[in-house]
Amino acid sequence: MVDVKKLVKEIAFDLGFDAVGITLANDLDSSNEHFLQWRDSGYAGDMGYLLRDDPINAKPRKILNEAKSVISLLVNYYSEPILDPGCNYGRVANYAVGKDYHKVLKKKIKLFQERIKSNINCDFISRGFSDSVPLLEKSFTRNSGLGFFGKHTLIINKALGSYFFICELISNLEIEEINEEKGTCGKCTRCIDICPTGALSAGANQGTPILDARLCISYLTIEYKGIIPIELREKMGNWIFGCDLCQVVCPYNKKIKQTNWSEFKPASGVGHWLSLKEILSIKSDEEFHYKFCHTSLTRAKRKGLIRNAAVVSGNLLSDEALPELLSLAENEPDPVIREHVLWALSKYPNKKAQQICSKFSVSM
Repeated sequence: MVDVKKLVKEIAFDLGFDAVGITLANDLDSSNEHFLQWRDSGYAGDMGYLLRDDPINAKPRKILNEAKSVISLLVNYYSEPILDPGCNYGRVANYAVGKDYHKVLKKKIKLFQERIKSNINCDFISRGFSDSVPLLEKSFTRNSGLGFFGKHTLIINKALGSYFFICELISNLEIEEINEEKGTCGKCTRCIDICPTGALSAGANQGTPILDARLCISYLTIEYKGIIPIELREKMGNWIFGCDLCQVVCPYNKKIKQTNWSEFKPASGVGHWLSLKEILSIKSDEEFHYKFCHTSLTRAKRKGLIRNAAVVSGNLLSDEALPELLSLAENEPDPVIREHVLWALSKYPNKKAQQICSKFSVSM
């Protein structure tokens, strides 16, 4: 008789996953209620995939009819950032410095499924994914014994901290679940206090963490496609894609190890810092795709990344970026890019920048 629970864990670790947990494929009624309240409060911003009618994200049997268990897998993606190279570079969130995790983990999950199927003597049905279907992944991860919700709304695993990807395998396997890992942030509010935009402040005095995505720098630089509110632009600092501030200050992340996955190390992708000049000089969607098709930066598209680079350039007064900003101000047809380029130029004590802003009636 195969010990399925033991087998699943052995295969997971053999394939390089950093942690594995198991929970029953039951509907998460309380988590779903919290999600709906959060969404209905407007905190989801413009993320349309979270705004669908009758969401199934707390109902695994809507994804797989035969579902009996949910296997959660964690992958540490952390790599130590190099020292700040200065005002000509924008910072990339840690999860995006290497290859696109969707592509990497999709292949690894498939191997996981194949290995399980070849080692058990029963019909095995499953669906595996990582951030690709509307499921409350963090809630299932918590229930599978892999962590607890931190005040930054991320799952904290005591050994891995919070710098990890979550993979899920919904299956028809009957497996004994692993008890929920206990933990708490206690009285610590470092993540809430450091957030420049106050994105976590809504949940500061509540038992359940709340994130207002509309104020989150990660949302603004990745998911949001429009014009970033003026009052939030300076608060973005040097973050060109995503933001890690709430994780940087978390005590649970102070002694975490760097990832063993070569795909998620800086050498495999764009690294922790991007040249503002190089981003602002990208002339077409085709050029953008060529540069970043293997990374998660494609999520922002050319328009979003150049918009972000313009804001960071204005915040840092990048001397290398200035010529590109001047060129974009006069030649870029996209109104969203132009809006942020002109805002950035308004920050420069430069005669030509002032002339262009005056030409387009931008106040200095």
